Amino acid sequence: MTGSQDYRVQPMSWPSVDAVADKVREYFRHQDEPQFPILDVLEKALPQLAQAEDNFSFQVGTVTEMGSAEGFTCPRGSFIRVREDVYDEALGGGHRARFTLAHEFGHYLLHTGQNQPFERAMPGQKLRAFESAEKQADRFAGTLLMPKGLITIFDTPETVSFKFGVSKAAATVRLDKISKEASKY
Repeated sequence: MTGSQDYRVQPMSWPSVDAVADKVREYFRHQDEPQFPILDVLEKALPQLAQAEDNFSFQVGTVTEMGSAEGFTCPRGSFIRVREDVYDEALGGGHRARFTLAHEFGHYLLHTGQNQPFERAMPGQKLRAFESAEKQADRFAGTLLMPKGLITIFDTPETVSFKFGVSKAAATVRLDKISKEASKY
């Protein structure tokens, strides 16, 4: 749920979240392609894959009905809904919109069908990153759209933004996280 309250979910390590994103790229045969076709996957492939199981649908909501929420994923997994302006931006290849779609896809894969209910975080409450629904979805989106294996030591936020079709801000965050994780070892 982009731009909304956070929820405590089942804890996941970052390598576990990354593995889910990597498996998605592998499933759709995009391991070596920089720009993952997130809109096509959500609009066309995912509804077909999920049809037999849970009647999944990808929906576009109006600004009036969605307000400040740019995206919403049904906790039961029956739909992902994005606001119409985000959808229109994604149709044009908008970098920020692509991340929003990948973020919602992360909620769908990581947080639907969990046996334990979500626990709404209280206003001002800080959740540990590995148990935050929003942080997990952000991590998934970053890994799906900017896989570590396709980033080189020569990449900058500008080159990552261009190569992967993401915002410069998202590219900066991803490069910082990769750098910090590499320095731990």
